[in-house]
Amino acid sequence: MRHSCFVLLLAGVLVAQTGHAQTGHARTGHAWAGHVQSGHDGSGRHLRLDFAKSSETDLITGFAGDFEASPDSGSLIGLTLGTKLSDTLFGLPLSTTANIGVQHFDERGHQPDAYGVTAFVKAYYNWRLPFTNKEVRFGLGEGLSYVSRIPMSEQRDFASKGVESVKLMNYLEWTVDVPLRQFEFFDSLFKGRVRDVNVGFVVWHRSTVFGLWGESAGGINYMGIGFEAQY
Repeated sequence: MRHSCFVLLLAGVLVAQTGHAQTGHARTGHAWAGHVQSGHDGSGRHLRLDFAKSSETDLITGFAGDFEASPDSGSLIGLTLGTKLSDTLFGLPLSTTANIGVQHFDERGHQPDAYGVTAFVKAYYNWRLPFTNKEVRFGLGEGLSYVSRIPMSEQRDFASKGVESVKLMNYLEWTVDVPLRQFEFFDSLFKGRVRDVNVGFVVWHRSTVFGLWGESAGGINYMGIGFEAQY
């Protein structure tokens, strides 16, 4: 069954909070906006935890939140550490980070579980919702992915083409996050070193990039939710 629950959930949270954008909450929103624009984010590092399920969805429609579960129902838990590189990219208001991540692939008994590592650069854009002082943060990462064992969903994709996958592939990550600091309700989260917490949707994707990294085009998507702390 296909659904777009992640994107709808994020939209619902933002719409529910829009009514608080006036009076006292407007002051909080403006303070948060200044926090973002100044780039004042402590050490410039972040730690992200992702939970995702393997998906049969095409990458492009997956970006919009469309999800179709894989028959083997594999899942992924990933932990990523990142550090800021720049506040701009080619003169554009896109902040960038360098990241390294580790993953555990739960194969649900179809084969022994696997482990992976990713290394990538990621760019971010904060989009202010029209007529509000609330923002959504989009992120796009590009790099490399290595796995100790080819995930079952990926094996099936390549087997249908009569070829085998490879352990080292291109990696792409897409995130749509809601920064919680912009909501006064979550002020208690930011008393210590934590500068912001982002909650949202993630697409974890590895592929051969139309055959550049293997015998044939192919890959795998994991889609789920992520929690990121900036400090």
